[in-house]
Amino acid sequence: MKKEQTDAEEPLEMTPSVPADEAEDTDAPVKAKRSRPDDKVVYHSVKLSRSDLYRPPTAQELNQLKEAESLFHCSLLKMQMEELLKEVTLSEHRKRQIDAFVQTVTGLLQAVPDSPEVEVSDLSWLSGAVKIPFLLMPKTTKGRFHMTAPASVDLIGSYPLGTCTKPRVMVDLAVTIPGNVLHPKDVLNQRYPRKRALYLAGLAQHLVSSSEIGTMRYSCLHGNRLRPVLLLTPPDSSSFMVRVHACPPPGFFKPSRFHPQRNNIRTEWYTGLQTAQSESSEPPTPHYNSSVLGDLLPRAHLQFLSAVSSHCSAFSEGVALLKVWLRQRELDQGTGCFNGFLSSMLLAYLLTTRKVSNTMTAYQLLRNSLNFLASTDLTVNGISLAKNPDSTAPSLAEFHSAFQVVFVDPSGHLNMCADVTACTYKQLQHEASVSMQFWDNPTVDGFHSLLMTPKPMIRTSDHVFQLCELAKLQSSCKKLNLLNELMDHSGNYVHAALPFLLSLLQQGLGQRIHLITHSLSPDPEWSVESEAPKHKAQPPLSFGLLLRPELAASVLERGPPADSPRAAEFRQLWGSRSELRRFQDGGITEAVLWEGESMCQKRLVPKQIISHLLQLSHSGLLMAEFNSQRDLWAAVAQEVKRVSCSIPVS
Repeated sequence: MKKEQTDAEEPLEMTPSVPADEAEDTDAPVKAKRSRPDDKVVYHSVKLSRSDLYRPPTAQELNQLKEAESLFHCSLLKMQMEELLKEVTLSEHRKRQIDAFVQTVTGLLQAVPDSPEVEVSDLSWLSGAVKIPFLLMPKTTKGRFHMTAPASVDLIGSYPLGTCTKPRVMVDLAVTIPGNVLHPKDVLNQRYPRKRALYLAGLAQHLVSSSEIGTMRYSCLHGNRLRPVLLLTPPDSSSFMVRVHACPPPGFFKPSRFHPQRNNIRTEWYTGLQTAQSESSEPPTPHYNSSVLGDLLPRAHLQFLSAVSSHCSAFSEGVALLKVWLRQRELDQGTGCFNGFLSSMLLAYLLTTRKVSNTMTAYQLLRNSLNFLASTDLTVNGISLAKNPDSTAPSLAEFHSAFQVVFVDPSGHLNMCADVTACTYKQLQHEASVSMQFWDNPTVDGFHSLLMTPKPMIRTSDHVFQLCELAKLQSSCKKLNLLNELMDHSGNYVHAALPFLLSLLQQGLGQRIHLITHSLSPDPEWSVESEAPKHKAQPPLSFGLLLRPELAASVLERGPPADSPRAAEFRQLWGSRSELRRFQDGGITEAVLWEGESMCQKRLVPKQIISHLLQLSHSGLLMAEFNSQRDLWAAVAQEVKRVSCSIPVS
């Protein structure tokens, strides 16, 4: 009796065949023939051996599988990108609303009445309801001012460029201050910034009684107190906001006056004390200079970006995706942020230097932008959009000597990253590097992880702590002799002390951390009838630490040998905590020993280090709170354990 074979023993494969009367002679040449719908195809089973059934796929089959997977992934990603862009792009209805309100505001601004000429320090011409959006410290400065209608009112920024995105829709309007209001020497001693603030106050006084304006508030452009702006909303909607900038006429000030090595704030004026310093010995004021210079160039920047975007059809969509990526990481708003303007300029740099092609899609532009950020350190090697800068333009080396991050605009005179700290850029680099790893991982939904998931500091850091009582930084500036930095930042002691505070923490934490980040102070907003908020009104500073697991919990900080020149620096850094210790290898070195026996205690060694450094160097500046991600997970585990123990087991 013949044994019956199973399917596993004798696998079958179905292959088509044609009837015998339609078969051709095998010796005859085969010609391609399109099958007809009525052709009858008969399938016959073909036996496959076990080795054929379970053999590994060939290289050709693997390529076909990868191609199919890639096509599916690309098609899905394309649809996801298209839907996201629909969500963040302005609708035609919204654009019509914006255009109508901008036209209304422009008409109102062009009808501003004249006022008599007074001293800059004389505010009697302002009504009691409207205040000047500026901290007058020192109280007086030279110059005269009068109110008159603007020379021109122009749209600038992302809205005319087509890169304006939701949910925070901001439309920028440049109001040109007439030349007869300003003087070429207004670059000195905050004269121009004060006239600029007075002009905004005059505009607010004219608009405050208009029924065509809904709400009206003051703010600062990216937290810069030298660049106040006026925020307007229509009476029937709050879905968008018009941001009014006061600007000097193009070319009114010479760009060479704002070289990062030049001084425009005199020590004698700022301190009120008689000094014997000559102009050449005055300290440079690069941040003040860049603040004033930034008001001269918005129209030129818009023209440059418009020319670049006209050759790349996906430019606006690429910028929109990059802005979404930045917003999810809270890097696009606040003091020293990497804002939408910098995103547009970055993409323009990649296009003009041929690092990306004009024919690329929005996704490809985003991916190449992140790859450039991940691989390019602008704290060491700055970049410039200036093709043929004039002879007075600073070199990249001169920019690096004055700023931590360098990205020069097309004029060759302005560092667009003047307020960006090295820590913020390192965080940007880290996030871009992580994002590239997600894009390259086929097992991860990169779209959802990178563009749809918020990543605040509390979710991206191992330790997070806040600093309260920021007013104590004022005494820290005196202790650290930061008068030059205070003059450069117009008395903002938080911004003046922040780089030194970050440097101290990096030096103390050393190899324990991979990255230190800090919060970006949000742009202040206040009523036009209120005084400008003081510097101490800023919210607490938050810091995040990304730890190196192998070194973070070490209780011993071993320093240089006792006879080394670096031993004095080590003792100065750690103060009384530093002591001489002999080690098993026979070495005698300076060292610091921190408390910690259990692993739970050792995890908080960074907290001990930070508290000690702040007490020692910053006049007792205290942490408001210190949160550890491990402690949060431990609390969750304890709660889960408590709940599970309370459940009766049958």
